[in-house]
Amino acid sequence: MSNQRARQLLQSKSITIPTLPAVVQKVQHLLEDPNTGAKELGDVVASDAPLAAKVLKIANSAYYGLRERCLAPQHATAVLGVRVLRNVVTQAAVIGKYDHLKGSSFDLNALWKHSILVAQACSFLGKRCRAAIGLSGDELYVCGLLHDLGQVVLLDCMKQDYIDVVDFARERNLPLYAAEIERLGFGHTDVGHVVAQQWGLPPQIGNAILLHHGTREEIASDPVVALVANVNLLVHRVTEGNLGAAATAFDASIQSILGIQATDVTDLVQFVDKAKASVVV
Repeated sequence: MSNQRARQLLQSKSITIPTLPAVVQKVQHLLEDPNTGAKELGDVVASDAPLAAKVLKIANSAYYGLRERCLAPQHATAVLGVRVLRNVVTQAAVIGKYDHLKGSSFDLNALWKHSILVAQACSFLGKRCRAAIGLSGDELYVCGLLHDLGQVVLLDCMKQDYIDVVDFARERNLPLYAAEIERLGFGHTDVGHVVAQQWGLPPQIGNAILLHHGTREEIASDPVVALVANVNLLVHRVTEGNLGAAATAFDASIQSILGIQATDVTDLVQFVDKAKASVVV
């Protein structure tokens, strides 16, 4: 679907595209200045107490494996580094933006856990890729984190009407994106793509969000799309307890596109299986 067509459909359903959280904008602006240090970034985070608490919770999680516990955002910045802190802030700010949606029949916590696992797995595999990907591990983390954000935007804007679409998919054993197309005329991937464009994210991130449920040809057309789409599939299979099926998520052609080997996929399965128990939302 063209971006213009997607925007028209979203407007017809009164879907409002969220703005990039202000604190993320501030952090990105600071990072444009090569003279910005850990203290300046930490001070921005510390100025928002709820956000600071979330950032410290994430920074102190098992994923980052810090030797000492961070008690202040400035400390977290110094230990993690500014680029990693940007991802931590993005994660905390985006999740915090939708805290008001908790408590419905939509399992928002499960969606965030899945998104974080995909983010971690994308970053992990990105470091193994020997082919030219075009994005850093930090940017691949953002790809994974935001790949299903469109679902949250639809829930926020449509409330029960979107839950009805989710129920429709479950009752008919349809993939959610297929049910969205049938009931709405567009899917969460279209929404996420528009969000990525509006937030000024690299085009490859927007394409990965748009096409992670695409056809085989679409997925194979871009290494970032191939990575995100197949990591998403692998993570679903691991969390369902089907490690054998997870190991087959990347076939030989996709491995070739990414410049990875079967052992890299096996390592990824083991990484996700271990990480799933310690994801912090």
